[in-house]
Amino acid sequence: MREARLKSEYASLYPEIEPGVWFPAALVSARRLARIRSAGDAGSLARVLDEQHFDFRGDRARLDLTRRTRANDHPMNGS
Repeated sequence: MREARLKSEYASLYPEIEPGVWFPAALVSARRLARIRSAGDAGSLARVLDEQHFDFRGDRARLDLTRRTRANDHPMNGS
């Protein structure tokens, strides 16, 4: 599981996140996204968790390109 920890020097930028504590990165991202949306700051959506402001540990979710999804399905001929 990927985890994120807010660096204490950036705590004032993220009042919704306790600095120095490891949290599941998905939870931290969700909290941050909710705050961005409520503030109407669409410009901040490009990077929800700035890598300079957070420490990370654990595995990143890997994209499995061998698995077929609707996005990469090919239409059947003659149907």
